Amino acid sequence: MTDLPIFYSISFVQFHFRKTELADKFNILSYFSFMKNLEEITGFIEKKLNEKDDLREKALKFCRDIIRNSRKSIKKIHYGEIDEAKKYIEEAKKILKEIKDSAKEHPDIISSGYTEGAMQELAEAEIFLSIVEDKDFPYPDEINVSCSAYLMGLADAVGELKRKEFYMLREKNIKEVEKLLEIIEEISDKIFEFDYPSGLIPIKKKQDAIRRMVERMREDVILFTKSRELEDKMEEILKKFD
Repeated sequence: MTDLPIFYSISFVQFHFRKTELADKFNILSYFSFMKNLEEITGFIEKKLNEKDDLREKALKFCRDIIRNSRKSIKKIHYGEIDEAKKYIEEAKKILKEIKDSAKEHPDIISSGYTEGAMQELAEAEIFLSIVEDKDFPYPDEINVSCSAYLMGLADAVGELKRKEFYMLREKNIKEVEKLLEIIEEISDKIFEFDYPSGLIPIKKKQDAIRRMVERMREDVILFTKSRELEDKMEEILKKFD
């Protein structure tokens, strides 16, 4: 009777050892299966990140091309070379479309700061051209830019109109300057209506700059008008002595 517990004890130890051995084998197999799965996941992520990195580099170059073409178009508009300006704008729009088509799976590239900056330059050129040609303003979706980029571009267009005012004053074309001032004041009033945090759209600095710009422009018109009046009076006085 005393041997029975010993037999059961030995059997229990053997069974427990086999169970532990099988469990270890199972855990090893599970470990390798788990590692294989992790290898696949990290490989997939690395591939996607490499694709995104390549796309980002491509987008950065394209954005520089958009900015370059947009600025060239603005320069041509000031020179009165409208057809040439339109060619640069169309080239910029073509490049922007290529960026957006390539980055459909990566919307954060489209909404990134460098892409927004490029769209802002394009919007500025399009808006400035529409004003010079006395046409309706284009809608944001018509020129394929975001609403924030459009608004920032609209604010920058005021600066180009101020520059145009300088050329007009140099030619002593006060009537055109007064018309231009009216357009600038209308645009400025609309821009001042937007009161949002800088995190959403950094428009406040541009609003302050436009406010100062408009004040200077009003002063320029007043000074020029007074100067012309003085010149006219001087001419009248000189005529009396002829």
